[in-house]
Amino acid sequence: MRQINQKKDDPVRSEYAPTGGRIYYGRIYYGWIVVAACFLVIAPTAPLFSSFSIFQTPILDEFHWSRGSLAITFSIYLVVGGIAAPFAGGLIDRFGPRRVMPIGALITALALILTSRSSSLWHFYIAYGLMAAAGSSLLQIVPLTALVANWFVRYRGTAIGIVNTGSGAGQSALLPVITLLIGHIGWRHTYLVLGLTILVIPTALILLFLYTRPEDRGLSIEDESGRRRRYEAGAKTETVGGEAERDAPRSEEVILDKEWAAVDWTVRKAWRTFRFWALGLVLTFFAIGSLLIALQLPTYLKDKGYSSIIIGSVVGLQGVINMVGEFFGGFLSDRIGREKTLTLSLLAFVAGIFFLNLAGTVNSSTIVYVFTLFYGIGQGMAIPPVMISASDLFQGKHFGSILGVIFLGGYFGGAIGAWLSGSLFDLTGAYQANFLVSGLAMLASVALIWKARPGSIRQARSV
Repeated sequence: MRQINQKKDDPVRSEYAPTGGRIYYGRIYYGWIVVAACFLVIAPTAPLFSSFSIFQTPILDEFHWSRGSLAITFSIYLVVGGIAAPFAGGLIDRFGPRRVMPIGALITALALILTSRSSSLWHFYIAYGLMAAAGSSLLQIVPLTALVANWFVRYRGTAIGIVNTGSGAGQSALLPVITLLIGHIGWRHTYLVLGLTILVIPTALILLFLYTRPEDRGLSIEDESGRRRRYEAGAKTETVGGEAERDAPRSEEVILDKEWAAVDWTVRKAWRTFRFWALGLVLTFFAIGSLLIALQLPTYLKDKGYSSIIIGSVVGLQGVINMVGEFFGGFLSDRIGREKTLTLSLLAFVAGIFFLNLAGTVNSSTIVYVFTLFYGIGQGMAIPPVMISASDLFQGKHFGSILGVIFLGGYFGGAIGAWLSGSLFDLTGAYQANFLVSGLAMLASVALIWKARPGSIRQARSV
């Protein structure tokens, strides 16, 4: 007996086989649900990094501390976040997101609640600098990238690019809300609201939707590129053959360097390879180049006579353009390769530097917005191909730990870039040294990604 149960618009069609099992025809690969959940997990946690400057003013108004003493809080946050990233990736590798990430949400929420009750500098150092950094590292891009990489082959770049845009979306949507809340209920209650938001929303999404691998849902990585029929009889699940099964498009991973791909990569083994250090240095030089421009940008435009309206619109547009760049960085990585995508990204960034320098010579708002377009796209497109390259090179059960260590390069580069940003201007009294060093750093990143050549190890294609 065979019973067909289907409505025209149902996302799943089911048939009862003669043995009593059930065949499912799924239209949406569950990996895309994982991507959507990761996007929504990272969105409310992203403002932790970028909102510190917004909270800084009312905190200083209340306590009358020096800016430098309070800024140490953010320095601690960056250092601890960088150190915690490899451990966060390793915990996801070992225990999975459902056990680890809700603990991160709980620690982060508790940290922000304690921050809202702080009355001394050391309270901020411990609550925000130490606890919030450690907790949020379990909800940030390193563990989420390690998770999403398990679900995709052909569209891995697109998936990681979408997750990356969650960070920009969270900042664009929530920073104005945070500013509004601080004005109405004060910085203490705003930290409470942010903490409870991070506790409730990510935890619910993680427990409902996040699974480590396709096998945890009775699926296979082969299901990524087409509909798959499953036959279930009790606890047993098997693929049912047939014409539809044979005709469905699939993803195929082509191994070009079998010796490299056969290695069971660990942090220690990866550490000994040139490719590992090359990717770390790509992030280091990229962070240096980015911070050299970003930290001086508002002051530079003001010094060149641009209005506060133009400066504010440039800062606001960057968040939106970065989101677009992050998506296309992943999308293009799947189509033209990781090396070419990063090259296009950083050349766009260098073009942005050219237009920024030109905007200081010729006072033109049009040139400023052209700079904003190139700068935002170039900056946004860069991270996805680097993270996907790491997956191509070192995928396996320890990938989260390896990616976390590679990501340390970005944190260290950010610290160096922040210091150089002010030091070069103090030394020269002009911004051209910042522009030159930033451009050279980006070109160094391009050279290193081509030296690492992740595309020479494995490639994905649809068959």
